[in-house]
Amino acid sequence: MIMRRMLVAGGLAAVLTASSVGPAFADDLSDYLVDADDAIYSGRRITGTIWDGIESIGMVDIQHYNGVTFLGSESDYSTVGEGRMHLGGADEAAISFARKPHADVEARYTVVPGSPTDYLGRPARIIDVMEGSMLRMRMVVDDSTAAPVATEVYGADGGVFRYSSMVEFSVSADPEMRSLDGRDYQMMLPLEDADLPAEAAGYRLVDVYGGPHGSRQAFYSDGLFSFSVFTSHGWTDWRAMSDDEAPYEVGGSSYLRVVAPSGVWVLWNSPDTGLALVGDLPPDHIEQVLAELPRPGNRVWFKRFWFRFFG
Repeated sequence: MIMRRMLVAGGLAAVLTASSVGPAFADDLSDYLVDADDAIYSGRRITGTIWDGIESIGMVDIQHYNGVTFLGSESDYSTVGEGRMHLGGADEAAISFARKPHADVEARYTVVPGSPTDYLGRPARIIDVMEGSMLRMRMVVDDSTAAPVATEVYGADGGVFRYSSMVEFSVSADPEMRSLDGRDYQMMLPLEDADLPAEAAGYRLVDVYGGPHGSRQAFYSDGLFSFSVFTSHGWTDWRAMSDDEAPYEVGGSSYLRVVAPSGVWVLWNSPDTGLALVGDLPPDHIEQVLAELPRPGNRVWFKRFWFRFFG
């Protein structure tokens, strides 16, 4: 935890000195998210996730232009936005989603505009995102661009679950980003059925996509946070992907988990399906969502049952 304190001291915790008031911000969270998506900026960002004493920290180069976010370097990068994802580097691949996700963010969250401040020498404003009476997220937003230059996401216990801080920031982006629009993308068409709930703990099923060998990706969002549930036929050995020695216990069931700087993975098997939840939602939301998804199954029990009754 010492490393996290040092990093945040140069980020969100260091920007609480008031400065001149910048332009007015939108009262609705959806309006702010649109403004942030339209922002043009670049720089370097530190992101970290803390969960049950496990901490994962990463730093990445970032550029944002025309609704597209470019992360990483020339040898290892990804671009996400406008319904598309492109992975570059040694294993270059591209996916185009047919539709953009839309969810009613105001159904769950409200915005409380906070104090003017200063971040990296630039006028900014602190904005609180409330979930009922709970502070769910605190953002520092650059006045002139509406870019989120620092964020903290809080769990139900009031502790920080995820944080990010721009350590370098510029109101510009590489013009070469425009060339991304000309790339050839493999189409990943939406399906009608996910064999999963249409809504889970306030997250709406936005789209379902088919992958190789009968695999599927179900994408859920509440407008602010999102996650995908990947499913594949048969039993998947997830143990090699997780270094968390203790199982993650939820509602009497055991899962595996992976804590990454900008997201989390929860891995498990139902009797005949491997499932992976991948997203940026906070821990209390994860527990609520898992309660509405297929529960982990005991492979040995299922095989005994099958052979006893079906030979």
